[in-house]
Amino acid sequence: MRYMGVIMRGVGISALLIATPSLAQSRIDRARTAVAEATAKVEAAEKAGATTHAAETMARAQESLRVARDQLARDHRDSTINEARRASGLADQALEEAERNKTEAASAERDARLNAEAQVAAEANQRAAAQDAAAVAQSDAAAAQARAEQAQQAAANAAADAAAVRAAAAQPTTTVTTVERSTSPVRSYSSARKKTTVRKTTRKAAPAATTTTTTTVETKNN
Repeated sequence: MRYMGVIMRGVGISALLIATPSLAQSRIDRARTAVAEATAKVEAAEKAGATTHAAETMARAQESLRVARDQLARDHRDSTINEARRASGLADQALEEAERNKTEAASAERDARLNAEAQVAAEANQRAAAQDAAAVAQSDAAAAQARAEQAQQAAANAAADAAAVRAAAAQPTTTVTTVERSTSPVRSYSSARKKTTVRKTTRKAAPAATTTTTTTVETKNN
C-alpha cells in the first residue's frame, strides 16, 4: 500500500510538472492572440478615419496597444493581455465615435450647403426685386421727365403768345377815316343861233362832282 501511495504521488507530481509548461504556453498564446486582435481593431479604426473623427479615443487605443506590445516583449503575459484588451475596447469605441461624428459632420455639411443655396437664392431674388424696382423707378422718372418737358413746352408757348400780345399792343394804331363829299353840279347852257331861227335853249344837268377826303389818324400806344 505504501508503495502504491508513493507511486500515485509520483504520478501526480509528474502530471503537475508536465501540465505546468502547457499552462504557461497557453497564457503566452492568449497574450499574443490578444495583441493580434487589438492590433487588427486599431488598424480598422484608423482606416475608418477614427484618427481624425475620434482623435482622443484613438490616441488612447494606440497607446494601450503600444504598452501591450511592450509588455509582451518583456514576457509580462497578464499585463499584456490586460493592455491588449483595453486597446481593443478603445479601438471599438473610437470606431463608433468616428462613425457617429462622420454622420454628424455629413449632416452639418449638408445643412450648410442647403443654407448656402437658400442664401444664394434669396440674394438672387433680392437682386431681381431691386432690378424690378429700379426699372419701375426709371420708367416713372422717364414719365416725369416727359411731363416736365410738356409743361416746359406749354410754358414756352404761353410765353411766346404773351410776347406776341405785348408786341402787338406796343405797335401804333392807325385809323383811316374816309369822308365823301358831294358838290352841286354846275349848270351849263347850250345855245345855238342861226341867222333867222331862234331855238329854245335846253339845260343839261351836269353830273354831280364827288370829292373823297381821307384822313389818317395815328395813335401811339404807351
